[in-house]
Amino acid sequence: MTPAKDNEQGFRKTGIPALGDVPWGTHVCQFYHTKEDLIDILVPYFKAGLESHELCAWITSEPLCAQEAKEALAKSVSGLEEYIRSGQIEIISAGEWYLKEGAFDPRRVLKGWINKHNKALGSGYEGIRATGNTLWLEKRLWRDFMDYEKELNEIIRQYRIIALCSYCLRDCEISEVIQVSNNHQFALIRNEGKWELLKDNERKLAERKLLAYQGRLKSLASELALADEKEKHRVAVQMREMSAQTLIASKVKLEMLSKSMSSEEFRKIVDDVCQMLIATTRDLQSLSLEINSPTLYELGFEKGVACLVEEQIDSKSAIKSNFEDDGQVKPLSNDVKILLFRSVRELLSNVIEHSHAQNVKVSIRKLGSQIKVRIEDDGVGFSPSEMAQRKGKQQGFGHFSIGARLRELGGYLEIDSMPEQGCRVTMTAPLTSVN
Repeated sequence: MTPAKDNEQGFRKTGIPALGDVPWGTHVCQFYHTKEDLIDILVPYFKAGLESHELCAWITSEPLCAQEAKEALAKSVSGLEEYIRSGQIEIISAGEWYLKEGAFDPRRVLKGWINKHNKALGSGYEGIRATGNTLWLEKRLWRDFMDYEKELNEIIRQYRIIALCSYCLRDCEISEVIQVSNNHQFALIRNEGKWELLKDNERKLAERKLLAYQGRLKSLASELALADEKEKHRVAVQMREMSAQTLIASKVKLEMLSKSMSSEEFRKIVDDVCQMLIATTRDLQSLSLEINSPTLYELGFEKGVACLVEEQIDSKSAIKSNFEDDGQVKPLSNDVKILLFRSVRELLSNVIEHSHAQNVKVSIRKLGSQIKVRIEDDGVGFSPSEMAQRKGKQQGFGHFSIGARLRELGGYLEIDSMPEQGCRVTMTAPLTSVN
């Protein structure tokens, strides 16, 4: 293994005007929005690498698959097929490189880059130029991947390697953008249609602004969720108590009127109206429960969830349910309590509608200063990575919107599922301190 000495090979052309020429050992991240953003940066990047006699490795993921990457590169690089046949460039999927045998092993991937570097030098190439798109990355692997990126950042400084890592800005929280930037020497981002390079000082200033903005967004999101739930509660109470009472009172008066009528025909009409009022009252009460269940406010969180399991699972499906609570006191702020309750309700609806499960278990536990709410079923399951790639097209209060809201409140969501192996969703949130 022959590490590169301090820039002894000079600077390399990147093909990216915003980045310019860089030395070996450069680690760059690109924040993109669209497939076209990837093509705009990566095609000239690899064109320059091929022309500079470097070994190139393009690790692809949605939204730009290997075939599309090859087609885009062929439009700018003449003789691309010959480069591919000679092995000077590989265009492969993220699954083949990062997820061999379905698992992400940081040590294996890091060793793979070093082996590829040594092979390149042994074959007479100047060094290697690589890129990897991270849209395949599941949230449960985020911490491991950040540790990998941090170590990669240190390793490639010693070798003739230039690496550019692509992150979809839409899928990154502000805190994650900061993590990614800290693990790279430079960050490329498009601003008003033009690619710009963030260096250390500029990045730190941007981080402070982002953190301040993130704090304000968290506060506004919590206020909005709480206000929304309060309004739902007010409307539901009004429907149950005021409107329903008015209907019941009207029914009583009509019944009194019916008794005083001598005409059988008119009495029959009034009795029919009374029956309609009874049905309307019942429908109104049912609708108010759908808008906002009173159990959370009347019984508290744990008993409210227990009633929710009974209402949604036991009464509306053939699925067998099991509810467990550890019995410990778990003080919750209103916004956390509301979010967790709404999330349980949504997740139980998903189990009924989509899981084809026979059994579902809901458990609530206190662990240190946190509450853990877990919902697990033995249904058909799904692939979280595939779900993540589709989530931009989905709407509603689903898994990923639940996760985003939990992060805003200091918690997190874990999804453990595989096709035909059921699903386990764990929500973790902070408890309030008890004086």
